Amino acid sequence: MSETAIVKAGVCGKTTRITATPSEDMMTVSVRIESDCPMVAKVPVIEGIVSFEEVGTPFNESVIYKWASENIRHTACPVPCGVVKCVEAAAGLGLKKPVSIEWERSRLPHQGDEGHMAELGFGLMRLPLKDPDDQSSVDVAQLKEMVDMFLDAGLDYFDTAYMYHRNVSETAIKEALVDRYPRDRYRLATKLPIMMVDTPEKAEEVFEEQLRKTGVEYFDNYLVHNVCGEFYSNMEKCKAFDLLKRKKAEGKIRRIGFSFHDYPELLDKVLTEHPEVEFVQLQINYLDMDGPIASRKNLEVAKAHGVPVIVMEPVKGGLLADVPDEAREMFESKDPGMSPASWALRYVMGLEGVETVLSGMSSVGQMRDNLSFATDFKPLDEEELEIVGKATEIINGKVAVACTGCRYCVKGCPQDILIPDYFSLYNSEKANPPKGWSVPKMYYKNRSKGHGLASDCLECGNCEMNCPQGLPIIDLLKDVAKTFESRGGPLPLQSASGR
Repeated sequence: MSETAIVKAGVCGKTTRITATPSEDMMTVSVRIESDCPMVAKVPVIEGIVSFEEVGTPFNESVIYKWASENIRHTACPVPCGVVKCVEAAAGLGLKKPVSIEWERSRLPHQGDEGHMAELGFGLMRLPLKDPDDQSSVDVAQLKEMVDMFLDAGLDYFDTAYMYHRNVSETAIKEALVDRYPRDRYRLATKLPIMMVDTPEKAEEVFEEQLRKTGVEYFDNYLVHNVCGEFYSNMEKCKAFDLLKRKKAEGKIRRIGFSFHDYPELLDKVLTEHPEVEFVQLQINYLDMDGPIASRKNLEVAKAHGVPVIVMEPVKGGLLADVPDEAREMFESKDPGMSPASWALRYVMGLEGVETVLSGMSSVGQMRDNLSFATDFKPLDEEELEIVGKATEIINGKVAVACTGCRYCVKGCPQDILIPDYFSLYNSEKANPPKGWSVPKMYYKNRSKGHGLASDCLECGNCEMNCPQGLPIIDLLKDVAKTFESRGGPLPLQSASGR
C-alpha cells in the first residue's frame, strides 16, 4: 500500500508531495516526488530503494541522501528526511506520525546588551487589501499566509494600533493570529490613541476595547501612540502613563513604551519624566538619520537613557523600496540578490540600541523578501555602509516629497484626496523622469477615480495639522496637480465630483 507525505519547507514557501510504493515482498520501495521546488523536482522518481538497508544505513551511504546531495543545495532542506520517513512508513517499519520543528525563541532583554542583533517585527499598518480604495478591506486569507510564514521563520513580534486600517487592524490580527495560535507563540503590541482620547475614563474604555478586539488577555508591549507636541496635552489629560502603569500591575501589559514623532528635546523630556518607560518606538531609516526627522539624534537620546528602540518606517513608507535607478544599480552590483528594501532594513537592524525593526508588509512576496535575509541577518559592512551613503545622496537629490504613507492626512479630508498615494506617484515621476509617456501619470489617473484630485484641495489645513512629518501638503498638492493634471497625459482627468 502506498503512503504519501506532504513536506512544507518553511521560509522558501515550497511544498513537496512524496509518494512511496512498496514492492509485493515489501523489500524495496519506489518513490515519486512532486514539488514546487525545481531542485527537488529535478529527479522525480527514485526506484528500487532497499527499505531495510535505507532506514538503518549511515547518511553517507544512503541512496536518498545521495540523491539529495546531487540535487538540493540547501543542507537544511527537510525534504530528504521526509522521503526517508515516507519509505519507512510504506515498508511497515515506522508509524505515520507528524514531524515538526518548533522554535523556542530567546527573548531579547529589556535593556539590550551592546552589539546584540535586532529582530524583524511585523508591522500591521499596511496590510494586504481586497480593495485598494478601502483601507478596511483587509485580505485576511493572505494575511493568514503571511502570519504563518513569519512564525515558521522563528519570528513572533506583531505591532498594531487602534487606528490602523480604519480601526480594523486589531480585529484582523485576531482572526489571522490570535484565534489560530497558542498565546506563547507570539508577542503582540498595540497603542493608546491619545489623539482620540482626553480623559482617563475614555482611555480606560479604549484599552478594554482593544483587549476585546484582539482577543488577548494581555499585551506584550503597549504604547502611548504618537507622543508629540500636538498631542502632549491630551496625553496628560487622559493620564496615559498612569493607565499603563496600572494595567501593568494588573498583568494586562508586560512592557510600557511609546511611539514618537517629534524632536530630541521633547523625547528627552518624556523619558526623564517617565522612568517607567521600557522602550521607545522611533522613525529611523538611512534617509532620515540627519534630516528634519532627526533620527540619529533621537536614537542617541534613547541610548543615553538606557531605553531600547523599536524602529518604525525603516523603508520610509516604501520610498526606499523604489529608489532611483542609479542607486538601485549600485545595490545590484554589490549584491544582485538583495532588494533595495532589504538594504534599508539591514541598515537599521545593525544600529546599536535597536532591538526590533518593524516592516509593514503588504503581500506574501514582500514577506518572503524580508525573511530571505532577516532570518540569517548580517549587518552591513563598511563598504556597504559607504554604498548606502552614496544612495542617500542620490535619493535626496531626487525625492520630491518625504511622505511615509501613514495616511493620517487622509482622515477628515473634505475632498477625499488620496494624498499619500499621489505623493508616492509624484516621487516616482521625479526620481525617474519619463522620457516620453508617463507611467506614474497613468497610475494617477487610475488611482484618482472616485476620489478628489490634487487640484481639488480647499486649503483647509486639516492634512497639515495631522502630518507627523510636518510636510507643507497644500503647496505640495499644487506641485502634484501641475505635474499630473496637464493635458499631456494618457486620458483627460476628472475628479470624483466632476470638478
